[in-house]
Amino acid sequence: MHASYYHQAHACIMVFDVQRKVTYKNLNSWYRELREFRPEIPCIVVANKIDADMKVTQKSFNFARKFSLPFYFVSAADGTNVVKLFNDAIRLAVAYKQHSGDFMDQVLQELESFDLQKTNEDSSDKEKSCPEEETPPA
Repeated sequence: MHASYYHQAHACIMVFDVQRKVTYKNLNSWYRELREFRPEIPCIVVANKIDADMKVTQKSFNFARKFSLPFYFVSAADGTNVVKLFNDAIRLAVAYKQHSGDFMDQVLQELESFDLQKTNEDSSDKEKSCPEEETPPA
């Protein structure tokens, strides 16, 4: 994915389709890429489409355990665990944002608090106090 997808993210929900094994296999590369751009944000792993076969909830998916990530079985089709997932993701994101030591968050906070109007006024004052020499017309 493009780096802009991670811009100002405070949490990540990585979803794989329990009916498509390739999506589970992709978790490793997705997670590696996430950590490259946002090394500290909380991440949740989600097994989706459990409505197709509830037996899948008896399976063990080691990816989340390997990285100590929260794991949810959900069904977007019938809504199973979707509200719980998003409530927990929001809670993690808010806690992260309030206590973040992430370099990118510090940069973003500086940019958000940067007073562009004051900077423009300061540069106007400098221009008034130090006029540039005008070159005579040729």
